[in-house]
Order: sequence, then C-alpha cells, then structure tokens
Amino acid sequence: MKLMLFIYMALLGPLFPAADQAPVALDDVCRAIGGGDIDQLVAAMDAEVELSILDEEDVYSREEAKQALNGFFAKFSPTSFGKVHQGASKSDDAEYCIGTLSTKNGSFRVYVYVAKKNNGVVLQELRFDRG
Repeated sequence: MKLMLFIYMALLGPLFPAADQAPVALDDVCRAIGGGDIDQLVAAMDAEVELSILDEEDVYSREEAKQALNGFFAKFSPTSFGKVHQGASKSDDAEYCIGTLSTKNGSFRVYVYVAKKNNGVVLQELRFDRG
C-alpha cells in the first residue's frame, strides 16, 4: 500500500503546486518580465492565460504560453522593465500594471493583469505591444 501511494505521489505530485511555495506578488511578475525569467512567469500563471504578443492573441495553457514567451524573449532580449501605472480593481480582487519593457531590439508597452489568490496573485493576462 505504501509503495502504491509513493508511486501515485511521484507521478502526480509535479502536476500540483507545492503547498509551501511562496505567494507571488505583482512586483515579482514585473521583475520576471524585466529579466526575461520565463520560468518565474509560468510559475505565476493561472491554468490558462490570455497572452498577446504583438499581433498574436489567444488563450494559452501554461506550456503553450511558455513556448510563445520563449520565442518572444529569444527575439527581444530584455534590458529593463519600468512601471508606468499600477492599480487594483474596484472589488480589490485583482491588480494590474502597465509598463515599458526595453529590449535590445526596441521597446514594448506591457500590460499585466493578475487575480488575487491564496495571499498572492496568479497571472491571467499578459500583453506586449510595440512601444
């Protein structure tokens, strides 16, 4: 019985986030964008995320979003990210940030939308538009 439980946890454990994982804040997401840290962005994502990169817009799974972000950051290596505006929804259950991502190949206007969840936030929408 213990062996079966061990196998079950070994196989399915990676599908569920760790309970002791530190909550993510909007500032963490913004730092990840500025540093091109795709793994941190994916870790902050909800199960599905609305992603808009230039003219390509769709709802992606985490894995699909990771691939799209890999392609974007491969073409546009980030040098910095600066917030222009930050706020919260009227019901205070979500936050957003608008900023400028500077890259080696130009700048982008970035819109980040996160929902508050479990003392942290989950990334639900991310947009990159030419600045």
